[in-house]
Amino acid sequence: MKQTISIQSLKTGMYLIRVVEAEARLHVKREGVIKSQSTIDNLQSRGVISVEIDLSKSESESINDLDIVDTKNQDADTASIKPKQTNASKPKILSFEEQQQQLAAADKLYTQARSIQSNFVKSLRSGSTPDLDKLHDLTQDIIDSVFDNPEALSCLVMLKESNDYLVQHSLNCSILLSLFGKYKDLSASEVEDLTFSGLLMDIGMALLPPELATNNQKFSEADVVVMRTHVDIGVEILERHSDFPDMIYDVLKHHHERIDGSGYLKGLSGQEISVFAQMAGIVDTYDAMITARPYKGSASSQSTLEEMLEDPSFDKALVEDFIKAIGLYPVGSLVHLQSGKLAIVAQANRKNPLKPKVMSFYSIRGKHHTEIKIIDLNKSSERIKTAVRPEEFDLNLPKFFRTALYPK
Repeated sequence: MKQTISIQSLKTGMYLIRVVEAEARLHVKREGVIKSQSTIDNLQSRGVISVEIDLSKSESESINDLDIVDTKNQDADTASIKPKQTNASKPKILSFEEQQQQLAAADKLYTQARSIQSNFVKSLRSGSTPDLDKLHDLTQDIIDSVFDNPEALSCLVMLKESNDYLVQHSLNCSILLSLFGKYKDLSASEVEDLTFSGLLMDIGMALLPPELATNNQKFSEADVVVMRTHVDIGVEILERHSDFPDMIYDVLKHHHERIDGSGYLKGLSGQEISVFAQMAGIVDTYDAMITARPYKGSASSQSTLEEMLEDPSFDKALVEDFIKAIGLYPVGSLVHLQSGKLAIVAQANRKNPLKPKVMSFYSIRGKHHTEIKIIDLNKSSERIKTAVRPEEFDLNLPKFFRTALYPK
């Protein structure tokens, strides 16, 4: 039995068919049972007013006191989406307070996502059956957030605070691939599969000897051989637990292949490697290089992107597309301004990547935090001197974000 209800009446366990009314253009990418409260929170944050559910397919028995919406006088097709024409095609300019709210919402999703991914990895390591439904729901939440406000979620990719590299790396790769796929204007199903691939492409790492993850020295040749087995292990895990789209197998098998033939496992080159696997390889390498590990320090986003542009193992045009997708100075990256202040990139400038909007907050000379000031470099004489790493200044950026940039 199909029923239209208000978003306030939507509960976990209900079978969602479609969005009936929303403040902006929105659709449900896939029908299904609502598995988590975060999905409902995400719909509410996006201005959803009412939805259609199928009570006969719902797992929830909480159908009493539903706020039923009368749609008998509405046309079923035209009632589903009624965007405000005046704002539909124009990006909204957010105030600082609105940016704070969106950052806080993105941080909530990122924290939940890290917990889901962590539980997934723990299940693999313990030999129990992982919950792939939750992982798929997470994929949908990431895509929704990236399409709603890409800069809020991508900002959190730059904040490294997890002790488990595999968990954070796979989550970051998923977010970055969603951004990459969105920029490349891939189909909805391709973006979905690519985003899911980011969560899964390194799952074989979960079953490698734990001492490899804590190694604080350069890997030996024997270590490298063992590390590379994560690809075959990952394929075995996928084949054992579920039937996945071809793209996910392709990405898992080939994201370490390189167009000049220098990659592994098969030494493929050029057109032998799909564009999806190449995109995954770029994202995988980028996040690894900007992340500090026990055996190496991190590199700044700017230097990493510049190095990848000159690397013959990557398709240069594809790397350029990735830079356009995330920005030369990605949102969330730390920059040294010519005035001697440190700032966080708050908003990319697609027309002039060298002049994003930043939030200055720290005096390098005085070695102290300053009043947060939003600076649009496109309208200011201030300039970025260089991108830097938080470790250079002994800064705890995650803590700063939560104490200074989120709503009080």
